[in-house]
Amino acid sequence: MSKYDHEEFRKALFHLACELDMPDRVLQPVRHLVDCSLGRIFWNDWLRSDAVDPDWVPTPGDHDDPDWHRVDGWPEMGGNHRYRKWSRRAQLWMQWHSVDAWHVADWLITAQSDGHAWLANVDEQGYPKKLMKCGSLDRLVHEASKGLRYRNARLARDVVLGPTDEYFIHDLGAGHTLVQLRSRAALRKEGTLLRHCIGQGSYDDFLDDHDVVLASVRDPDGDPLATLEVRGGYIRQFRARANAEPSGALKDLVAGAADMFGWEDWRDRPGSRADEQDYGPEAALILRDLPPARRRG
Repeated sequence: MSKYDHEEFRKALFHLACELDMPDRVLQPVRHLVDCSLGRIFWNDWLRSDAVDPDWVPTPGDHDDPDWHRVDGWPEMGGNHRYRKWSRRAQLWMQWHSVDAWHVADWLITAQSDGHAWLANVDEQGYPKKLMKCGSLDRLVHEASKGLRYRNARLARDVVLGPTDEYFIHDLGAGHTLVQLRSRAALRKEGTLLRHCIGQGSYDDFLDDHDVVLASVRDPDGDPLATLEVRGGYIRQFRARANAEPSGALKDLVAGAADMFGWEDWRDRPGSRADEQDYGPEAALILRDLPPARRRG
């Protein structure tokens, strides 16, 4: 029996799709591509981890004393422990690999919508060979970067914004500004120039949500440096080019805006769990040095 015939394989794919946090109208057209690329790598990563210890896993990286996470689903609690198991594993995997995973997802969405030729070159099971030959997340990221490079340059030239597409909201100092993105065209151009997924449709629904701010940090020439997502007054994400972590200087600039607008750490929102990682770690860094009055008790 193939390892992909395992009874828990579909559960694993389901929870990974949930953690990718993409609207159904964006995810469903590429679900088969996500499953055979990110989903396959996700599953294989955990198979290798389980071969060492199926119950606990350390935070990856070169750490002398890493944090350990329980990943067996707490079977002693009864109920559907496999649901808890794969929900927790998907949360952790995305916590560790979200930047790369969203970069790959951006590429898959683009390839499907633009009808890239490699999608038709499939194996006997109907999966694109370009994806199946990638045996690691690093390899998928490499292919994604190649696939998006020329598209981004072309689209950046094609998208022309009008006066209602963006709105100045704050002077960050040192010639930098914070601009709110207010249209699909603005999101598209932002995502194209910074090579991340904000322009691929998954954020379009937030444009009409007054509790969500999608903003761009601009340099003195007006070019985007990083994108900020604030939901309900809480900083959820702050990403630079290719979903990379912004520099310390950019974080310092945005900290002033967070102080002025009263934006807080995503982990401090009502109902959040202490171990929940549905946010970018840079949110905590931005808010680290703010006055105590700006923090939640």
